[in-house]
Amino acid sequence: MTTNRDGARRGSIYLHVLASSLLVAILGLGAMAAVRIQTRSAQLGRDCAQARLCATSAVEAGLLQIKQSSTWRSAWPNGVWLQDKTLGGGTFTLQGVDPTDGVLSDSEYEPLVLTGTGVKGLARHKTQVTLVPVVKTLEALNTCLHTSKQITINNSCQVAAMGAPLSTNDRLVNNGTIDGSVEAASATPLGAITGTVTIPASAKAMPDASLISRYASRATTIPYTGDIDKATLGPGCNPWGPTDPNGLYVLDTGGSAITIKNTRIYGTLIIKASGKTVTFDEAMFCQNYRSQFPVLIVDGYLVLKCTSATTTLSESSKDTNYNPIGAPYEGVTDTDKNDVYPNEIRGLIHVTTGLFLQQTAKIVGTILCEGIVTCGGTNTIVSDPVLYTSPPDGYTYVDGMAISPGSWRQVVD
Repeated sequence: MTTNRDGARRGSIYLHVLASSLLVAILGLGAMAAVRIQTRSAQLGRDCAQARLCATSAVEAGLLQIKQSSTWRSAWPNGVWLQDKTLGGGTFTLQGVDPTDGVLSDSEYEPLVLTGTGVKGLARHKTQVTLVPVVKTLEALNTCLHTSKQITINNSCQVAAMGAPLSTNDRLVNNGTIDGSVEAASATPLGAITGTVTIPASAKAMPDASLISRYASRATTIPYTGDIDKATLGPGCNPWGPTDPNGLYVLDTGGSAITIKNTRIYGTLIIKASGKTVTFDEAMFCQNYRSQFPVLIVDGYLVLKCTSATTTLSESSKDTNYNPIGAPYEGVTDTDKNDVYPNEIRGLIHVTTGLFLQQTAKIVGTILCEGIVTCGGTNTIVSDPVLYTSPPDGYTYVDGMAISPGSWRQVVD
């Protein structure tokens, strides 16, 4: 006969067995869940690594495109370059953006931001890098005078090139004397040269063809009223109209020749003469106001007839005050007519059609000429190394793109 005590004992054993079974089941399920979590975690880790690799590969693909193509700015849009490209089971998308103005093709001097996005499974990774242009100075600024065309030294004439060579991408015709060094493609005849001679010399690039028009578009207009004599032009002094705070002025002769003499220019003068002759005569003292600008740009044929060896720019002899308010000399303005200034042009001169050096003109800087150069008289050009180490705006070129230091980074949306 079964007693209540025996039934209770059997019920207790059953509960223990059931509890143990549940515990074992729970432990088993937990172990299985842990394995699944570990598996998913491991897979996610692999996907993250693959996504990161895809993102980096996207950026490297962009770097390769830039290295291999000189026209990448016009070939690729400001935005997506490559989209959902397959790589190792994942995909990548590449974007290239100009952070300055959102237009890649308008200027080679602007930076570029490359962003690579890699995707693998649930993993997503974005890598970004900034590229900046490698800006170098035109080698032509490392000369006293450089032209794309021929240089001719007339019979019994002399030009002194001090501190840097005379340079031409074409032929030197030296019938006189060059007191200095020469770099040319060829020379017939070689003539008398006191310095080193490099023939054939490597060709030097000239500024971009649109540079003069870009300068002119920023300048204050001076109306053409004929020849100019005994005038002063500066950032706060303009006898013909409103002043320009940068001392940047443009004069369009309307296709007429013009002569400027006994004048001081403290700024930058752009003369648009449509191939006609622009003559600087007698005494001229010219220097730029802004170091990042040339002193003189002539879209025409420039004749320098300054008599620097024998005359100065004298206020008393010309009955003119050349340092009025708005055009200080060495920081000083006054109202008298007792000062004397050097008869020379300081800075960068850029000429398009051609150049004729006459008399005894003195230039402290560099002359760039896109046409034929003829040297008569006894002229002196003294190189200013600052023009090469700190070139005026636009007288540089871009030699590729470089990664901005410290710009590699992960991007989080």
